[in-house]
Amino acid sequence: MASAPVAAAAKEVATQFPKRFGTKQVFLPNHVIAFLRPLPKQPPNLASFAVPLKFNKLDLRDYLYHVYNVEVLSVRSFINEQAPQRKHGVHGKWYRPQSRKMMIAELVKPFVWPEVLPEAEREGFDYDIYKSMEESREKHIAASANPADIPLLSKTKMPKDRRDLRQQAQDFLRGEVEWSNGREAQEAAMSRFLEAQDQAKWKEVDEDEEIQEREGKQEEKTK
Repeated sequence: MASAPVAAAAKEVATQFPKRFGTKQVFLPNHVIAFLRPLPKQPPNLASFAVPLKFNKLDLRDYLYHVYNVEVLSVRSFINEQAPQRKHGVHGKWYRPQSRKMMIAELVKPFVWPEVLPEAEREGFDYDIYKSMEESREKHIAASANPADIPLLSKTKMPKDRRDLRQQAQDFLRGEVEWSNGREAQEAAMSRFLEAQDQAKWKEVDEDEEIQEREGKQEEKTK
């Protein structure tokens, strides 16, 4: 029961001390810091970050304060060792990816993440493209794992252009649409282009005649 008053007293004492920050100046920063979505039962005053391996606690505190004006009471850091993987899909050599350094900062002002939108409301965020890319990536991984397992053509998904072409052919066979090779539209476009060329040519001729007429009048005035 005494943990809450002790934490409140520690927070009050921490805010009374003068703020001390590092004096190292970074003019061309190339580090990437990722703000991670919290776990289901993580309190809102704890923020998780994925930072470079060379980052320390003071760097993260200075970064949050000077860039986002976010005050931090304490920072905890740990390194997640990655699981061994193969270099090229399934048949490459085994290696261990670079470890990831994580930091959890205790914020003075809690931050609550927005709720995740349902899939039906993600159309404006290119979610369909992301989902198709994720599905194609999973299919590529599965195909590279079993190169001898070739799927049947009847079980593969037909591309959109082929579906549209098939639908057009069915409409033509049923007599719902008339077939056209597009030559009439091309001829009409060519005739409009030639007509515009002729109009531009006659316009240039008229402008030349007007210029010659003005020059002739000026010569008569000078005489």
